[in-house]
Amino acid sequence: MLFSAFRQSTYEPLSTYPGQQQQKRWSTRSKLALGFAVASTVLLGFWFGKAALFRRAYNPLDDYRNINQLPVTVADSLPKTSPSNRRAVVSSLYSDDFAIATAVVGYSTQAANVSARLLLPYLSDRVSSKALCIAQATGWEPYPVPLIPPPHDGRGIYARFMDQYTKLNIWKLDSRGIDSAVYLDADTLVRRNFDELFDSPFNFAAVPDVYGAGDPRGFSLTFNAGVLAFRPSSAVFDDMREKMETAEFPLKQAEQAFLNLYFGGTAMRLPYVYNANLAIKVRSPVLWRRLVDEMRVVHYTTVKPFIIDSKSSSTILDEKEIRVAMEQAAKRESGLFREEVGWWREAYDRMMLDRGHEIRKCY
Repeated sequence: MLFSAFRQSTYEPLSTYPGQQQQKRWSTRSKLALGFAVASTVLLGFWFGKAALFRRAYNPLDDYRNINQLPVTVADSLPKTSPSNRRAVVSSLYSDDFAIATAVVGYSTQAANVSARLLLPYLSDRVSSKALCIAQATGWEPYPVPLIPPPHDGRGIYARFMDQYTKLNIWKLDSRGIDSAVYLDADTLVRRNFDELFDSPFNFAAVPDVYGAGDPRGFSLTFNAGVLAFRPSSAVFDDMREKMETAEFPLKQAEQAFLNLYFGGTAMRLPYVYNANLAIKVRSPVLWRRLVDEMRVVHYTTVKPFIIDSKSSSTILDEKEIRVAMEQAAKRESGLFREEVGWWREAYDRMMLDRGHEIRKCY
């Protein structure tokens, strides 16, 4: 029994050197510390990753700032309707490469029998007499405006948008006798009459923006600034200029982001037919087909049938080059916008048939 008890007892060999036991204890502690550090790192990474994933994006309504005291509707003291000579379709020309596009906008507006003057603000140090001649051949009344630089010295803005705050000059059209106006970007095409916009009871109206299939913003509540129906007011212009530098909004999208902050809570949202952004066709082909027969204005955001990528912005394309640009645009996105490029081609062809003699004299 005694021998058996000794045989079952636990045998622990002595250390070969005195520090071995202490080393084992420190080794265990090190492993525990390392495990804790790894676990903490994983948890912190998960926490910050989750915070970044679910961080709320800027929204001009969630982040609303009450910087605009203009009433939603036109004041009772102002006329609800206006004669054609006090209405304006207004665009903008900041470089020569959009001269032909601007001419097509003007011609298509007249072809749709829109009853309004065609007013074209331009930057005199960037636009040539040739470009102005082409615009005038299709009915535009050009007038020079000063460049409005972006706020904060242009920090954070996309380079191609550096001159876009100049658009705000259109609010001073009341000084030119205009009561009601519709702004059209130069990359638009008028398909049908939109005279009803001039008698809108709202001080500002625009169409909600749309982003492509891969963009999570999709059909947005914010509006696109390519088509605007508004009541000109020099007082509103002065107020916008005063608020630009201090207002908080995403600087990348330039004047469109500012206008969404300024008018975001009071703007009238118009149907998509007034600004048929090509992105709608990418996002929802079914919706696009539903809108086609009633489209007033098409917006060539995704492809531009009047620009050759290899040409500089100081170049006005000739007729042969315009044909090349249209064919390139028709082939982009695997031909998705061939029909829409065809609409622009038809308008261009009609313009050249009708006004080509005057336009060719400008070159």
